[in-house]
Amino acid sequence: MVKRRIIRPAEEEIGNLLPIILFVVLWYSGLGSIIINQGFQASLLIFLAAGLLPLIQISTNIRRALFYRRQRSAAVALGHAAEGRIMSVTRETVSDTSGRHNSVRYRRYYYLTVEMIDPYTGASTTIRSQGYRLPIHRYLRSDQVRVYTDRSGWKHYLEDFQWKEHRSDPDLFGPPREFEEVQFGSGPIGQIIIVIILIFMLISIFF
Repeated sequence: MVKRRIIRPAEEEIGNLLPIILFVVLWYSGLGSIIINQGFQASLLIFLAAGLLPLIQISTNIRRALFYRRQRSAAVALGHAAEGRIMSVTRETVSDTSGRHNSVRYRRYYYLTVEMIDPYTGASTTIRSQGYRLPIHRYLRSDQVRVYTDRSGWKHYLEDFQWKEHRSDPDLFGPPREFEEVQFGSGPIGQIIIVIILIFMLISIFF
């Protein structure tokens, strides 16, 4: 059986915070050990301030995700819903230059093209979903979905996906699967390795 999961658009994702939180805990534990053993030194101020940067990033990620989730909740509560049918999926790779030192990173997003049927007039409209980091179409067993429209009428939200019962079930869209490239650290094994590396690095630095 496929474990039931919630796949959110990229803008609503908080991300995995465990490695960052563990790093901050270890960082301040090491600094606390130095202060206890050697006393407080002015040179430690820069290290104390540096430990706040990951916390600021965590706060920003959470506030951004909650902001977009509140918009979705408001649209669903408004009740402007229509039946939709997923017609196709497109994959796009976009560049992101907002990283450290303006380095260019490439992110892969999946977009669903949905035909939305107006419940009152029967007219059909084609819309495009928000971008998903995960290949959401590979987890679906049906192309049926419910589309909610916000008060402005410009933004649409997909709800009530019908998920596969088994991993071996055929994909919703027929073309063969392609190799899914992932960045190091995005999967559970990579995150465990990163945590172990952080632990040993901090132990070697502070102890």
